Amino acid sequence: MNNSEYICPVPRDQRPLNEYKKLKESSGFFQCIQDKNTYFKYLSYISLVSFLFSLLLLKVSSFSVNDSKYLLICSTVGAIFITTFLCLRYYLGWQYIYSRLMEATVSYEESGWYDGQVWVKPPEILLQDRLVGTYEIYPGLLRLQSTLVFSLVLFLASITLAKNT
Repeated sequence: MNNSEYICPVPRDQRPLNEYKKLKESSGFFQCIQDKNTYFKYLSYISLVSFLFSLLLLKVSSFSVNDSKYLLICSTVGAIFITTFLCLRYYLGWQYIYSRLMEATVSYEESGWYDGQVWVKPPEILLQDRLVGTYEIYPGLLRLQSTLVFSLVLFLASITLAKNT
C-alpha cells in the first residue's frame, strides 16, 4: 500500500484511475482506445453484424419489401444507426472518465447521495491522472469524435437516398 492510499479519502471504486481501469476492462470500450487498426476492425465487425441484423429484421418483419435495392438501403440505414448509437455510448463513457482524470478535484460520495464531498488531488496524483488521460484516452476520443461525425453524415445521406428511392 503506497502513501496515496492513506491520504486519499475517496472510496476505491470512485477514484478516477480505478474508474478508468474498470472501463478499460469492460467489453467494447477497450477497443475504442486501442491503435487505429484494432479500432477499425472492431468498428467494421460491429457494422457488419448491425447490417446483417437489420437485414434479417427487415426480412422477417411485416414490412414487405419487393425491391432488393430498397431493402439494402434500409438495412444500411439500420446498420449506420446501430453503429452510431454504440459509438456515442463509447464516446460518452470515455469522455466522463477523461474529464474526471483531467480535473484537479474529485467529487465523491462516502455513503450515499446526500453526503457529497470534494477532494483536491495532490500534484503527483494529478500529474499521473493527466498523463493517463492525455496519452491513453484522448487519442481514442478524437477517433470516436471523427467516427461520430462521419456516421452522422453517412446516416443523413443514406436517409436521403432511401427517401428518393
